[in-house]
Amino acid sequence: MGLGRGAAIAVAALGLAWLSTALFTVDQSEQAIVTRFGRPLDGVRGPGLHAKAPWPIDTVVRIDARLLVFDNEPIEMLTADKKNILLDSFIAWRVADPLQFTQTVKTRLEAEARLLDIAAAEMGAAVGGESMDAFISTAPGRVQLAEIAARVGAAVDAVARRSFGIAVVDLQINGVFLPAQNRASVIDRMRAERARIATKYRSEGEEEALKVKAETTVERDRILAEARAEAEGIRGAGEAQALRLFSEAYAEDPGFFRFLRQLQAYEQIIDQQTTIFLEANSPLLRALHGPDDAAGR
Repeated sequence: MGLGRGAAIAVAALGLAWLSTALFTVDQSEQAIVTRFGRPLDGVRGPGLHAKAPWPIDTVVRIDARLLVFDNEPIEMLTADKKNILLDSFIAWRVADPLQFTQTVKTRLEAEARLLDIAAAEMGAAVGGESMDAFISTAPGRVQLAEIAARVGAAVDAVARRSFGIAVVDLQINGVFLPAQNRASVIDRMRAERARIATKYRSEGEEEALKVKAETTVERDRILAEARAEAEGIRGAGEAQALRLFSEAYAEDPGFFRFLRQLQAYEQIIDQQTTIFLEANSPLLRALHGPDDAAGR
């Protein structure tokens, strides 16, 4: 009796354990597909508690519902102008159709391997249609990495959704490198391009400098001409005023005027280093006797 009761308890426990496999929970970061004898059933289970037929009739396939990032290794590709470059990129993706995903790639590792194949093919086609300047250039606005990545990302998303139920949320090119055999030639080309741009800027600067100098010379000559004209006018007015004053002074006292003129003549011909020997009745000494005597002699 004791043995029979123990066996019954063991069978009951096994039965309860078997029945417990009919319940399962799904985490917030997951989605779940229930398969019956390996064939997926319709419907996707979201977060929470769910029921199914006990194992091994039904099994649960759990799928990561989070946004996943796949960082590719740099891939060497050929541009339209036959230059080799290494492109480093990453893909942000999530499962858009869990049922299709389960029926095709099943695991994250397999999904990322397929994404790598698709991205490499689409990136190769995009790179092959662009010149090296679209990836490495010293000219502003010539590099088109963002535009190329957007086109490739849209193409990869279309193929991945259709074939594997995978949504490519973003694809970005986060690095462009040169193979060792091409590095020297590309650097030389970039140096030549910078030298050409520098020569162009220098030529434009010299041309602008000549233009400014010419304009400055014209303006200087105009200002000097106006200043000379104004100076001549002032000088002419001053001379006219001086002549008028001389005439008035001469008219008022001709003898005194002649006396002043003689003194002015002495100042012009005699200085501290000059010694003159004159006779007592020399005309030059008349002024010493006073204006009346100078005027009379």
